[in-house]
Amino acid sequence: MNRNKAVSVAVLASVLALSQMPVQAAEPLGTVTGTAQGSSGFFGSSPNVNTGETPPSDVQQIQKFKQDTTNAETTITRGQYEMLTPTDSYTQSLQNLPNAVVVSSGDSMDGDDVYINGFSKSLINFTLDGIPLNDNDSYTYYSNEFIPSVLVAGTKYYPGAQSAAIPGLASFGGSIETYSLKPSPYFFLRPMVGGGSFGKYNYGGLVNTGLFLKNIAPTSAWLYVNTNHRDGYFQNNGAIQTQFLFKSVTQIGPGALTLFFTQNNQRFNYYNGATAAQIAQFGNDYNGYTSNPFLANGRPNTFYTGYNYNRYLNWLGYGKYEGEVGKVKFSEQFYYYYGNGYGAGTTTFTQTLLTPAGSVQRVAPAADQVLLRNSINNTHRWGNIVKLAYPLGPVDTELGFWFNHNNTTHDAQYFNQANVYLGSTYIEPVVTDTYEPYIVFNYKPVERLKLAAGVKYLYANRDFKDYVALAQGQPGVFNASFHQVLPSVGANYRVMEGINLFANFTQNANPPGYNQFYTGVYNPSLAPQKANTYDLGLVWNRGFWKGELDLFRVDFRNYILSTTVQVGSFNQTVLANAGKAINQGISWQNNFVFNDQLSAYANVGFLDARLKSAGQPFPYAPHHTESVGLIYRDGGFKATVGFNEIGNAYYNLGGKFLPLGSRFYTNASLRYTLNNMPLSSGGFGLKKVSLGVYVNNLFDRTWIQSYSGSNANPNLKLNLPANVYATLDASF
Repeated sequence: MNRNKAVSVAVLASVLALSQMPVQAAEPLGTVTGTAQGSSGFFGSSPNVNTGETPPSDVQQIQKFKQDTTNAETTITRGQYEMLTPTDSYTQSLQNLPNAVVVSSGDSMDGDDVYINGFSKSLINFTLDGIPLNDNDSYTYYSNEFIPSVLVAGTKYYPGAQSAAIPGLASFGGSIETYSLKPSPYFFLRPMVGGGSFGKYNYGGLVNTGLFLKNIAPTSAWLYVNTNHRDGYFQNNGAIQTQFLFKSVTQIGPGALTLFFTQNNQRFNYYNGATAAQIAQFGNDYNGYTSNPFLANGRPNTFYTGYNYNRYLNWLGYGKYEGEVGKVKFSEQFYYYYGNGYGAGTTTFTQTLLTPAGSVQRVAPAADQVLLRNSINNTHRWGNIVKLAYPLGPVDTELGFWFNHNNTTHDAQYFNQANVYLGSTYIEPVVTDTYEPYIVFNYKPVERLKLAAGVKYLYANRDFKDYVALAQGQPGVFNASFHQVLPSVGANYRVMEGINLFANFTQNANPPGYNQFYTGVYNPSLAPQKANTYDLGLVWNRGFWKGELDLFRVDFRNYILSTTVQVGSFNQTVLANAGKAINQGISWQNNFVFNDQLSAYANVGFLDARLKSAGQPFPYAPHHTESVGLIYRDGGFKATVGFNEIGNAYYNLGGKFLPLGSRFYTNASLRYTLNNMPLSSGGFGLKKVSLGVYVNNLFDRTWIQSYSGSNANPNLKLNLPANVYATLDASF
């Protein structure tokens, strides 16, 4: 039987089996336990989970599905975040999604690379509490910068076919919408400590104020401070990270005012992998960045770890007022982001620098010394998101507007070993303004049928300056603007109680990155990448079995590629809309709640992702993934075990596709919580104690995460071996 026939039979068998099973009402997203909140009512409203407790349904299920959705939608629950090692990036929760690959270079504490349905994180839209987070220049995303997993209420994942109501610039691989926990209405103080393998530990705490100003403006808030530290499994791969977060919710008039602030300050040494010969000689933990500043011949070692590291400070704050007047629901959210830091490196080669005097000169390192390089990114970003929802007769209407201003300076600074600034190989300020209004209509012509239609208009304007080119009398001031109308339509039909079919068509686009201005010859006609996304699915809620089956296809018509053209007698490199690509497959997710103690999940993905115009596969696009797990709970005890398998995939290193091979790994967690501890007099005393143990890569499997260096003799970047982390927290 061929694959298409097998899939058809599987879908038909699933529908028939589902129709014979008893119906159970869908559970709401959590329990309302926080302070008075502004009305949500908008597409993609946040899970209602606070810092006080995890809803029982979140403990039983790592994922939830929306029964009347007009596009595929998966909610990753608070319960799944409680299964993660708390020092890891929160994006580790995505590894159980079908067709998803989460890759860490050295350690997840330094951030993850995420691939879903064959798309890298620069083609996936990431948000926090509704705010788009992708870098506005290159659309990449750094998962370690914004929120730790212990403060995540849940995450909603929408594949590329989605609502026009989602703001952002890079949604081909879908949108990952993460939400922070809400403050609890009661006071507690919760110190937290942890420690585990490879010299990793953390210490900090969370304080929740409880309700105050009850008769004026009822308010509750939380404050979180934490430090993570590690020596690292790989040699010379240490890191330290400090986190500071605050959130408050205040009831004012017809709505609620939310204030939020997060700051991350981190330094980590790079992991560069090792060649196969080095691994055979020195072991799996060998790092190409060594602890010796000199080579055997006495010359400087540019791979000295003291020269190769990352240091970055960033913060994000927002104020949001959301409420309801009559039948009109409204939301106003203003945010500001600041980031400043650099990736450090070094060279022994002569560099062309724009010097402090304003001239361009060739600068060489002193004899037997190096030039130190700090590749600086300094970003100021602010924006506003306005939403309004109201009924127009039988039609529910939502309209909104997202504006974002981004000002980033890219500056590759060079210093001598006395730390004297010599000049920069490039100084490139980039200013991008993005305007994105949208409108969405929802209509139910009959009880069984729900229709959704929307459109958003994307307009982006980008200014770019190259000060090195200007100092040499060359063109160095560029401007480009882009616009696109992006429709989205969807439908949901209730076949019978607890079984719904949905379908969706969405058009996605994102403007070229700022590399348009410096890669080869400038192409002023370069257009936004655009793709049509199709989605057809089935969602069910049949007693103990809930799930979603999704068939998707993404057609790229004008993928941006670096191409070579002939100008006169010379070959020139130029970026052009020359690529055609296809990403298609199946996503099948299942929850099984057998009883109050035992539940399970099983997710399967099949994927075909390739660049048709070049006859190449997409990197990290395995043809299949599987994720299965068990969750057991009894009183204050909770145990989980998950098994993940990822099929063969490839990595693109300098145009050569290197095999990553398949991988199989197992993660497990144990947690015991002793509740109802006796209170001391006056109500302040020990209330609850929790002990957690997290085991990753339980069976100590080894695989290649990625490659670096030369594709002729590449460095292999390996995964972490089996590792354990234990946590202890107490609530007073």
